[in-house]
Amino acid sequence: MTIIKNVNMLGVKLSNITLNDGANTVIDAEGRIAFPSFFDMHVHLENALSLKETGENDSGTLNEAVERWAKIRDSLSVEELKNRIKKAIILEIFNGVTHVRNHADTCSKNINSVKASLEVKEEMKDFVDIQVVAFPEQGIFNCNEDEFKRAAEISDIIGGKPDGEDNEDLGKKHLELISSLSLKLNKSIDSHIDQGDEPTRFSEYLLGLRNGHIALSHLTSIHSDNDEYVSRLIRLIKKRNASVISSPLTTVFLNGRFDKYPKRRGLTRIKQLLSEGVNVALGHDDFQNPFFPFGFGDIIQALWLAVLMEQANLKDAEAWIDLITRNAEIEWTLSTSFKPSEDIVILDAKSLREQLSTLSTRFMVIRKGKIIAYSNRSGEVFLNDSKINPYDLIA
Repeated sequence: MTIIKNVNMLGVKLSNITLNDGANTVIDAEGRIAFPSFFDMHVHLENALSLKETGENDSGTLNEAVERWAKIRDSLSVEELKNRIKKAIILEIFNGVTHVRNHADTCSKNINSVKASLEVKEEMKDFVDIQVVAFPEQGIFNCNEDEFKRAAEISDIIGGKPDGEDNEDLGKKHLELISSLSLKLNKSIDSHIDQGDEPTRFSEYLLGLRNGHIALSHLTSIHSDNDEYVSRLIRLIKKRNASVISSPLTTVFLNGRFDKYPKRRGLTRIKQLLSEGVNVALGHDDFQNPFFPFGFGDIIQALWLAVLMEQANLKDAEAWIDLITRNAEIEWTLSTSFKPSEDIVILDAKSLREQLSTLSTRFMVIRKGKIIAYSNRSGEVFLNDSKINPYDLIA
């Protein structure tokens, strides 16, 4: 067996973790802090790491990002898409994520992105739990409505993007369609919605329709909306027991592109939503593609940016780990009723403040009683014949 000793579980107490893995090893965690492993509740795996193929997003806008991805999307076979998805998942696992909600593009040729995602879900189930969302990147009516319906039937969750349609009326028709499918197929909805800078009202419309459980992804427009309307919308979100999923890395990069100064933040009202009792979770969304040219599947980076952009104080910041653990698990189970695996991530830090200060890689990821990822930060600074580990200087 493997014994991992001196693990600081949830920052509450030191304890040992015993793994019945057939090994004979003792590892000293030296007080590193541990949590249930992380959730990435909003990501697009099939176009991760595609920047070399798509080229840079010159305007930095969502429209150009969609166009650049669409140009190469249909040239990729199911196997090529699967290989890209698997590479992205390996990065997520390395960063402590073992639960992923993947939005698979239903506008891809023969819904190949959805097929690839479902195959990878099965092939990599020993390493990661995956929920597949049928996501119409360019809208339902700009692509193939019948193929979207077929994708919704075989996926875990029904996606949406009313902002992707050509006008507001089609956007509402889009929401009516996914709502009817939600009832017919008895599946939840997770829709990209109100994801621009200018105030739109698609969330309110979706919440007012008959459908199953709802998650509102992005919801960035309420950062620009008036407080009276937002207060009313929050009451409706709570009435429907809906979740909000924010992806700070991508939205901060894409939004505000048509503003001069002052520029809008491109983020939903995380702090206010939390304070008023709304369940909020986070996603990485994109990495190394035209939607977001940086990142490598580290959900802690998304958490760090959310803390900064929402100007959370230290106490709030340390509580916000729930956005990628407890809150995310609530949304996960509300959407599919499937309980996620009880995996563990040990950070290479002794506190969340240290983790958010260093953004260091994870020390260890444990999945179903086995170590599936392991790293160890180290460093030396040479001063007057002395070697100093800079991480030791962090109180």
